[in-house]
Amino acid sequence: MFRDSFQHRFVTVFSSAGSKPLAIWDVHTRNGNSRRLTDEDIRSLAFELAGVNVATTYMVAPCAPCPSLSIKLPFLVLLLKNMKKFFSFEVQILDDRDSLRRLRFSNYQSSTRIDSFSTTMPLSLVPNWNHVQLNLAEFIRRTYGSNYRETVRLQIHANVRIKRIYFCDRLYTNDETPSDLRLFPIVRPNRLVQMRAQQKAAKFPPEPIESVRPPTPVQDAGVSGDQPQNELVSAAQCADGVEL
Repeated sequence: MFRDSFQHRFVTVFSSAGSKPLAIWDVHTRNGNSRRLTDEDIRSLAFELAGVNVATTYMVAPCAPCPSLSIKLPFLVLLLKNMKKFFSFEVQILDDRDSLRRLRFSNYQSSTRIDSFSTTMPLSLVPNWNHVQLNLAEFIRRTYGSNYRETVRLQIHANVRIKRIYFCDRLYTNDETPSDLRLFPIVRPNRLVQMRAQQKAAKFPPEPIESVRPPTPVQDAGVSGDQPQNELVSAAQCADGVEL
């Protein structure tokens, strides 16, 4: 399916927020149901698989008649929610010996069991949403001593809620991962809030300082107003001291 596609960094095989999330998937719900809903914890769309029997309620990619996903990226990432019920998923891999190996992960297994062409391993999930990262190449190398070539098939069983499933070429940090591939995308602030925060505070003129105005000097009625009062007083005192 993806053999002729350019596989660089990230390849998404399931997105619950897409217009056609099951475009490459077949869903089987015997004694179970499947639906898309809005999860209250992440406030985003999620696809739910629920059933009484884990083996009879599942979704598988690729859908018929395509034989293989043909994804060469070795890291598998699943954004899923722990429903506190039995849950499992399978990955079918083609190695460099042209042998099909099946890796099965489940939360109800307590030990690892390795057969000639299949391996069953326990899966530990925390409550609520989980960010599961699997190095498929490392699993194949350790269990069978061969090299990873491509992922052929992916099968998800009940009971789980899924937001996104994608493959990548290496493990990326949360800052390196694009926003749409994160479990909790970046919340962008409102543009109006940003504009208000960037506005400078209005500058108001300083309050006027009240000051006492000096009193107006009183002038003698017989003296010209052009001559200062102090000089007039001194002149009068000198005149009084002169003998005629």
